[in-house]
Amino acid sequence: MFENDVFDVWLDNKSKEIILKLDKEKLSSEEMIILMLKAQTNHFAHLDIDLRSDMQTLNTKLSNDMQAMNERLSKEMFDLRKDMDKRFEQVDKRFEALTTRIDRFMIWSFTTSLAIGAAVVAAIRYLPAVQP
Repeated sequence: MFENDVFDVWLDNKSKEIILKLDKEKLSSEEMIILMLKAQTNHFAHLDIDLRSDMQTLNTKLSNDMQAMNERLSKEMFDLRKDMDKRFEQVDKRFEALTTRIDRFMIWSFTTSLAIGAAVVAAIRYLPAVQP
């Protein structure tokens, strides 16, 4: 609605006029309101500066914290990836050992089955037939 510069210039001029009158004569309600308005605008301006400064400090701190967290997470992810690689290697070794044991068992069971089968065939063939 108002241009801030126009309003500020008007308020500055009016408040200076009123301050000059302050010692000489009694102030009217309108003049007191103008002085209160000037005090409030000064107060808001200082609050705005403080708030902007605090927000900038907070923004810097958050940026630094986020960067530190990203670096820490990157390192932790790298360490986690190395740990996972080691675990996968261990699992691979376990599967290789298990596969070797299964292969040996299959060879053993196949040769045992062949030997028993050969023994049964030999027994049937070479033993005299039992007469009832």
